[in-house]
Amino acid sequence: MGFSGKALRLTAVLTLICIAATLSAGCIGVANPTPNQAMIRENLIFMDPDYVDANFIWNLLLDPNSFDRELVNAVDSWLSPTNPVIEVGAGIGMLSTYINDRLAIPAQQVSVEPNTYLLPSLEKTKSYNLAGYTIVPKAVAYGTQNVTMSVESSIMKNRITEDSAFVETITVPATTIRKIAADANFAGNITLVMNIIGSEFDVVLNEAEFLKNNVSTIISAVYTSGKNTPDSFSERLGYLGFTEVSRAEDENGGYTVMVFQKAE
Repeated sequence: MGFSGKALRLTAVLTLICIAATLSAGCIGVANPTPNQAMIRENLIFMDPDYVDANFIWNLLLDPNSFDRELVNAVDSWLSPTNPVIEVGAGIGMLSTYINDRLAIPAQQVSVEPNTYLLPSLEKTKSYNLAGYTIVPKAVAYGTQNVTMSVESSIMKNRITEDSAFVETITVPATTIRKIAADANFAGNITLVMNIIGSEFDVVLNEAEFLKNNVSTIISAVYTSGKNTPDSFSERLGYLGFTEVSRAEDENGGYTVMVFQKAE
């Protein structure tokens, strides 16, 4: 369905939200239907204020298109609508839903998010926008069946970690890109989208052969840590036959968005 149909659906959803809000506390506008929702790039995104930092929510409300700007630009330029997508690090679904709008077959997308606190928001975002992606509530990790990860209200600070008395942690099941693709029956020409705060290097290290044979495009946020840098990331993928076609720094300096395509 095109954007015109989607706009009608979103208008209907917003109307119901406003009616409900008016009955309780007053409708406060389309740009911010309720304190836990925002219109971002033509999608209605749910943000549970119990688990998403309030500053993050208000920043989105003030500048709804600022978050993941570089990743969105990469998707606009390099996503193939006919290729299946595996997205790792879906968060609350802002990029997930944006990608899904651009696929010829929306069901050919798997979005992975291990944080049990963010999953309800991701599920509601998917439902609000009638998105077609499948949610996998696991973490991509290797050599283990379960993973410990830190969780904070800032969705940009959740990562695989060691058990600690100083941060809240949760234990989630582990999976791999190969397993996700097999379960989804993705046979090849996969677009892999990653925003997993450093674990992108583990994916390349542990799944080199699978990436080489089954993935055609990689769009990734690359985080610098010690010897792991954008240049080393590009070098590793170059050994697998990928060519770097785009590189852009996050406007806040947190990471570099890189795009790679399989050399013909």
